[in-house]
Amino acid sequence: MNIDEDNKRVYVRQSWLGDTLMCMQRGKFQITHPEFRSGSDATIMGTAVHAAIERVLVGDLDPTKIAGVAQQSLEALMEEDNWKQTNIKPETMMPHTGLMAETWVREIMPHVLLGGQVEYKFKVPTTATVQQGTDLYEIWFEGTMDYLSPDGVLWDWKTSSRKYSQSEKQKQNVQSSVYAYAAVQNELSHFPVTFNFGVMTRANNSQGQIVPVQRTEAHGQWIVKQTASIVQSAMRIGKESNWPINDQHFLCSQSWCSWWSICKGSHVSDVEQQWSQETL
Repeated sequence: MNIDEDNKRVYVRQSWLGDTLMCMQRGKFQITHPEFRSGSDATIMGTAVHAAIERVLVGDLDPTKIAGVAQQSLEALMEEDNWKQTNIKPETMMPHTGLMAETWVREIMPHVLLGGQVEYKFKVPTTATVQQGTDLYEIWFEGTMDYLSPDGVLWDWKTSSRKYSQSEKQKQNVQSSVYAYAAVQNELSHFPVTFNFGVMTRANNSQGQIVPVQRTEAHGQWIVKQTASIVQSAMRIGKESNWPINDQHFLCSQSWCSWWSICKGSHVSDVEQQWSQETL
């Protein structure tokens, strides 16, 4: 969430919205303590695969060479110090990155209509406003879509340890609702919008999966209302106070939350968090 005081606008990205709906304090820390943000082995592998896919889509890379380019990108990212090891075996990072990139070429690329917009950046107004004192702020969505095809279909590339559940994404996904709303606002698509997750599994036998979700005008209206409720609450509480804290989700751990050390981790150690009793 980024507040433009001059124009009285609040810019919201889908990643911040998704995190804040999960735990408002996590959303606050993204604003107040951005220096704590770090990647993980999984995220830098995904970034490397994304970079290689982007080059293929803009015509800058022969698809048969995608694995090597993805691995080169990963090598450069691994030399940086702003990422941490989670549960991925270090020796598998390089080969799995190459395999996922090849999976995209083999199993996903044939279904992608070429000639669209790669890394499409957007800023669009919504119908929502929030009141703060005597000031009225407009809520805008901003972000970057992985790929917007010429026929108005939206694509997002995902690297994952497992395949996705289509029903789960259809019912709950925030990203697809925000991006569909933006595409329609910019007259690059129309409701109902098809949003495809192009998933590549992180394994020796990496597999591809295309997971389609549909977003209608009703989904657009709902995500705007949901966003307004979060933004209104956040602005009323203010950045000087704690926002509601929720640890009932899988990202609340030392491995997956960049702000663990200044939140739950300042009270409960990761050893205590992970304790389990062996079966007798």
